[in-house]
Amino acid sequence: MSEKAESRLQFPVKHLHFGPWSARLQNDELLDICHRGLPVLRGLRAVVRNHNWLTLTPNIMSSQVHESAKSLRVVLDVAWKGYAARYAGRVTLLFQSESLTVSFEGAAVEDFASNRIGLVVLHRTDDAGRPVSVTAPDGDRTESAFPTRIRPHQPFKDVAALEWERDQTAYRLAFDGDVFETEDQRNWTDASFKTYSTPLSKPFPVTHRSGDTVRQSIRFSARKIIRVRDETRGAVPELGTSTGGASKEAPAQTIPRGADFGPLLAEIDTAADPALGLITAADAAGLAERLGLPLDARIVAATPEDAVAVLRTLPLGRVTRLGVYDAGSHVTEDTLWDAVAAEAKALGFLGELIAGARSHFAELNRNQDSARQGADGVTYSVTPQMHAMEPGAIIETLPMQTLTALDALRIGNGRPLHIGPVTLAARFNAVATQVPLEEELPTRDSLQDTAFAAAWLLGSVAALTMPGTGSISYGTVADLGSPAGQLLQQLAAHRGSEVLCTDAGPETIAVYPVRSPDGIMAYTANLTADGIAVRLVSPSGRHEDISLAPWQTASTLLP
Repeated sequence: MSEKAESRLQFPVKHLHFGPWSARLQNDELLDICHRGLPVLRGLRAVVRNHNWLTLTPNIMSSQVHESAKSLRVVLDVAWKGYAARYAGRVTLLFQSESLTVSFEGAAVEDFASNRIGLVVLHRTDDAGRPVSVTAPDGDRTESAFPTRIRPHQPFKDVAALEWERDQTAYRLAFDGDVFETEDQRNWTDASFKTYSTPLSKPFPVTHRSGDTVRQSIRFSARKIIRVRDETRGAVPELGTSTGGASKEAPAQTIPRGADFGPLLAEIDTAADPALGLITAADAAGLAERLGLPLDARIVAATPEDAVAVLRTLPLGRVTRLGVYDAGSHVTEDTLWDAVAAEAKALGFLGELIAGARSHFAELNRNQDSARQGADGVTYSVTPQMHAMEPGAIIETLPMQTLTALDALRIGNGRPLHIGPVTLAARFNAVATQVPLEEELPTRDSLQDTAFAAAWLLGSVAALTMPGTGSISYGTVADLGSPAGQLLQQLAAHRGSEVLCTDAGPETIAVYPVRSPDGIMAYTANLTADGIAVRLVSPSGRHEDISLAPWQTASTLLP
């Protein structure tokens, strides 16, 4: 094999990846451009063609790569030569969360007659038939489509921008430095549509004197499309919080008296036990009084006698829900249930009696009889870090929460679910085989005060909202001043409001559209470590565009 043939068959390839973008860099050409793993463009490069439409060969003279938390920049110094001509230029590839920008600056090394110098985009042939909006340099927009049959002449002319949708994402190419147009390269059996400059309607060749420069750039941006459907998925459940293991965890300045919360969930024993996340009845009652909230009392006891003793210390006039769990198995055992149910009736308790598990869904699923037939509702709690603590693994628990709620409704024969506490960090070790060491005691999660916790909370509320979910309790009163606590208060104000369906998947963004008197209030959360641009489309077809920083939450009123 000749050296020339071998060089054409064997070429270095560099794989580039930043945020949602990935591509292959083969010599000077960016190929197989993908967004969130899905192919979007065939390629993008700078080309130099002589007066006879022959393409000069590019050679990379030097390359630099600069990567930071906000971008990936690749700078290529390129020399083109061939057919007794030479040209030089710099190509810069800039990857950012919301866009990929390619810039080109070239200069004639010597006088040179050329038919084309500049950037070209290769579109995929499976875009054939796809609607596209063409924006002219004067701002006029024309609705068209990539051709299905091979078009003999340019389907798009006078192009400053192209916009189309693919894989529930709105893509936009914005061109600067010249007027562009698109041709159907299938005419020459190429597997692409090509957008290029300068328009063929302008005279060519053009003589470039030594030192004459050409500057162009193309910005390729992506915006996730979320469509809100005029279809009900449920109602905003009663949302509340819990006491945590001790009342001293709740500084007064974080307690919004009169907040639109459901009852304060308290797990109660005769003595506070941080290892089990327990609080005394007196502390629970005092904290509920300070919050101005009723009490959802969950008794944890080793014997029926202990459970009844705790029950008798509760201010039942403030208690709206009452449950009991075994201190060892963490589920509602029959002897405990019978004793507490009988005593509550004797004391004139008029609220709901609930049963199930105070730990993971696993304990409810493995002890389905704990959802006692006489109970008004079924309980279990959620923590996403039983097995993994990485942020990505925590986000992956969100669609699984939906599955646990659906199965809990089945276990309870459709009785209302009262889910919680739902906490980032485990409240206690439900599978401990011996008394925990001091360093094993539960602590407040280091992520609790970050935007991540708020994003995960919105994803959780969205995952658990369905017909049959009566209430959800998130975090503790110590968290109310955090971004997650503030978001919880906003959502709680919508109690009972209709929640609409969307086509959003749980992988990258959570969307929670609530119908309000003023329109649709769409709460959104970015579930990724990358910035993301979103287009929210209302049932009427009108849309709002928003941009979310990593883990950011936002609220948008849709018409």
